[in-house]
Amino acid sequence: MKRKFKPPAFTTVIGSETVINGDLFFSGGLHLDGKVHGDVIADSESENSTLTVSDQAKIVGDVSVANIIINGSIEGDVHASSLLELAENANISGEIYYQQLEMAMGASVAGGMVHLPEKDDNEAEEELESRQGADDEPAVEKKRGSSE
Repeated sequence: MKRKFKPPAFTTVIGSETVINGDLFFSGGLHLDGKVHGDVIADSESENSTLTVSDQAKIVGDVSVANIIINGSIEGDVHASSLLELAENANISGEIYYQQLEMAMGASVAGGMVHLPEKDDNEAEEELESRQGADDEPAVEKKRGSSE
């Protein structure tokens, strides 16, 4: 039997009257009541990083965090390398990538849902090594809608 996920203590809280224009990088636990116009990205080496998006919160941008609990609105792709929990008021317009998914009645996703396979220790180590090697090479990104 799997244990219920227990998020870490919040190290950062963004209030409901706060609007952030630009990308947001964090580690640990982040609770969002405000609005973010930009990507929200957690430290990729932290498997315990957690983002909680309250029912008042809105993100317009992509999200990449190990554990994500959503009860608000996200317009962008969501990448949860471990757990994605969609509460009853969650509203996502974009693709979601997850390893474990919990979805309450009332949550909505306008986009695709992609299950990520669980990684064993060897795969995780190989991925980390490939990421470190890729930092030396220029990244080429194909944008949506491009005709390449």
